[in-house]
Formats: sequence, C-alpha cells, structure tokens
Amino acid sequence: MRRRRAGGTGTRSTRIAALIRDAGRDDADIDDRAQVLRADILTSGLTYAELTLDLALAFHHAVRGTDVLVAATIARLRENTRSGNYAYYSDIAAFMGDLPTTMSSSARWDDSEPATRERWHALVTARRHRLGIPR
Repeated sequence: MRRRRAGGTGTRSTRIAALIRDAGRDDADIDDRAQVLRADILTSGLTYAELTLDLALAFHHAVRGTDVLVAATIARLRENTRSGNYAYYSDIAAFMGDLPTTMSSSARWDDSEPATRERWHALVTARRHRLGIPR
C-alpha cells in the first residue's frame, strides 16, 4: 500500500478545492489559507498549481464583488502564463468577475466568447445567491 507524502500534489489540489468550496465566505480565512498554500506551491516549483490557486482566488474575489482583487489576480495570471500555457485562465477570471478581457488569450471557445463568459459569471451569481451576497 502506497502512502502519499504530506504536502504532495494531491494534498495541494484538495486544499485548492477547499478554497473553492468556501469561496465568498467572509468567515473562511480564504486569503490567509491561500497565502500559506502559495508558499507551499512556490517551494515545490509546481507553477501550474499556482495558476489553479489564482483561478480559485479569482472566483472568491468575484463572489465577494472585489473587482480590484479580481483584476490583480488576472494580472498575476497573465504574468505567469506569458508562455501561452493556461493563458485562457485570465479570460476565465475576467469572465467570472464580469470584467473586460483587454488582453484576451487566443483560446477558442466551444460556444461563442459571450456564451462562455455568461456561463462562468453564472457560477459567481449562483454562489452569491447561495451565500446571500447582494451585488
């Protein structure tokens, strides 16, 4: 029977999923938990995990309606996806925050970009409704 090492990739993914589960709550210490997780990710060198963390944070900030923090997360995503890998994450973050995509990636969406934007923003709207957060 194989055991996972503490702090392994599966654990990081689970911790990111927990942030998504708690997104929008003001009693969940999201920012503190994310800061600790980011330090762990940076130590491990798993850059794709940091991108996933930032996407989770974009969701949280969009649910809270903190456009400035969504925009900061988008900027960090753009900086960390300059190679082109995962560049569409910044588009998704903008869609969730209902912010313009001034520097859209070259992603091709299955539906139109407006339909994709609507679906991602609908997740934020549903989460706000569930938590009773007005917008």
